[in-house]
Amino acid sequence: LGDPVQASILLVDADEKRLHTFEELRHATEGWLSATSENMTIHIDMTARKTAPFPPDIRARIETLANAHSTIPRPEGIGRKIAMPSK
Repeated sequence: LGDPVQASILLVDADEKRLHTFEELRHATEGWLSATSENMTIHIDMTARKTAPFPPDIRARIETLANAHSTIPRPEGIGRKIAMPSK
């Protein structure tokens, strides 16, 4: 409680409707990794109540970020399949 933290978000990939991100939470001064999270976020048009492409201005920002993040090494284990253990 009270320790400083550093959160980082890597944009792994993106298309017209989705963002694939990987987040890390680290101790800000000691550097040890405390948590990770991998997510797929889907853009929803709340008027139509269904998935929809990002607006052009947002899509342009996403592409800029995706290009900047494309050279960052990918963390180990990214893209693993999520499933319940087989019985």
